Amino acid sequence: MDISFSDILIEDQFSDVGSRDIDVDVSSRLGGLLGTLDLPLFSSNMPQITEWKMAVEMTSHGGMGILHRFQDIETNVQEYNKAIGAIRVRSGSRSQNISHLVGVSIGIKDDGKKRFDALYEEGARTFCIDIAHGHCTQMKEMVQWISSKAKDITIIAGNIATARAALDFAEWGVDVAKVGIGPGSVCKTRSNAGVGTAQFTAIKNVYDAIHGIASMGILADGGIRSGGDFAKAMIYADAVMVGAVLAGTSETPGRAFAEPGTDLTNRTWYKMYGGNASGENKDSSGKSVKFVEGEMLKVPFKGHAKYLLREMKEGLQSAMSYSGSRTLSEYKEKVKWRLISGSSRIESKYTR
Repeated sequence: MDISFSDILIEDQFSDVGSRDIDVDVSSRLGGLLGTLDLPLFSSNMPQITEWKMAVEMTSHGGMGILHRFQDIETNVQEYNKAIGAIRVRSGSRSQNISHLVGVSIGIKDDGKKRFDALYEEGARTFCIDIAHGHCTQMKEMVQWISSKAKDITIIAGNIATARAALDFAEWGVDVAKVGIGPGSVCKTRSNAGVGTAQFTAIKNVYDAIHGIASMGILADGGIRSGGDFAKAMIYADAVMVGAVLAGTSETPGRAFAEPGTDLTNRTWYKMYGGNASGENKDSSGKSVKFVEGEMLKVPFKGHAKYLLREMKEGLQSAMSYSGSRTLSEYKEKVKWRLISGSSRIESKYTR
């Protein structure tokens, strides 16, 4: 049976953790050369989520942003340099390790190879090979091509949802697997193609397949609406990627618009948010508007991302405290979860 985040609850256990804020460490070690993230959160590589401002914001809070690829290569390089420059100014660091703090995205076609060469030349060292169905020949060939070009990089690849795909990714040389087929709020893969795996099950599939036999990291991508979902994903994942959580914040690309019909004393604002495979995003990036598996939505303007990032972190800290855990490795060993009934979902305030 497939299990989603809203199908389970984490059990409370005896805890000797004093302060959730002081005694609980949420830092997580990922694969490749990424090292440890103080906050295991990535901003999604979507056009309405991550450009340079969001990448800088994520880094400043211990997480990481991955720039989207739905722009020409020259603009992509400029976005990367803006992000790195701003991070250097904020941190006062000249270390080359900063190059690993901003991720970039590429596809699997010739454009992807050209984009890789240009971004690598500029100093990018964390590459996300980003396609809807990652368990395929083209992904294998791209991973092998990149691996032959450079050894000082981290390869994030996805998306996948099965044990077989996880084992193949580890064999091909992927450092971090991006896990999730269709759980995102603006993704329509499941409704349009009938394909997908419930996200909690997908993460567990990958974890069970590689745990103890491969060092590949697990990046859970999609389906996160709250700190509680974040905590549930981290039972098996090493980090989580979020889009909808951050959509509409000040640091996302694009301007905020006023809802029509509202006056200055009662004005509400919104921004746009859409899946990579939405017709609008395909069209704006010059791609063929075929096989649309996403949609574009208006989302309320939410202010600065830092408040949402803090709420997500505190949700994970609380879950770890309820499980009597001070570190994520301890949490993964101690945590217990159980399936809940429909009435329990209502009682738990799940509305989806």
